[in-house]
Amino acid sequence: MISESLLLSLVAGLATGIGGLIVVFLGSISDRFIAGSMGFASGVMLLVSFLNLFVESLDLTSYLYVSLAFVVGSILMIFFDSLLPHLELGKRENGIVKSKLLKSGVLILIGITLHNIPEGVIISAGYTHLPQLGVLIAVAVFFHNVPEGIATAVPLTSGGTKKRDVLLLTFFSGLAEPLGAILGSTLLINASDEMIGIALSFAAGVMTYITADEIIPIAHERGHKHAVSIGLLLGIIFMMILNNFLRL
Repeated sequence: MISESLLLSLVAGLATGIGGLIVVFLGSISDRFIAGSMGFASGVMLLVSFLNLFVESLDLTSYLYVSLAFVVGSILMIFFDSLLPHLELGKRENGIVKSKLLKSGVLILIGITLHNIPEGVIISAGYTHLPQLGVLIAVAVFFHNVPEGIATAVPLTSGGTKKRDVLLLTFFSGLAEPLGAILGSTLLINASDEMIGIALSFAAGVMTYITADEIIPIAHERGHKHAVSIGLLLGIIFMMILNNFLRL
């Protein structure tokens, strides 16, 4: 079980590097594309949080425990996020000196690396309950990480970082995800159904907070609100289709 969760989290984590790869090869990325892709990631994350994680947890434990775990997951992410560099990935680059852009890119990189750890735990929690659910969560995190990788690479490249180093840094940040998966699998390997249900709802709270506090605000900072809305709806529709395909 640990090896499967590890592989899924590795694929999802490397998506950050794919985002960096896109920036390195394309050079400039339009605000409309970033806004739309962030909107898509929001739709994916929200649907998985409620339709899959929250609903699945209700089959394993009581509504009270599910609700409490969701709230605790959200509150802990608020506390955790307050200790990290905030991911203000949508900041405009015009008129900002290279040194500030570079500093911004480094802070973003640190924040994303540390945020990838709980995402790895989420993947392992889902896979522990149901392998298809683990796959679905990994897909959601993958589409969440690609635009984050883009938003990390843009200030780094604009700040003068070599393209090779941008690729290495963005791919390296994704390696924190498998560490989270190992942690989650170790904690849940002998867990009861009730504990797994609590873990799934906790994960739903974490994913909802990440979406509400980071992805959606970042998308709107780029402007193009219709692109954000269309992307969000497409993300929801995409995950509905994938749910049907996996028969969850």
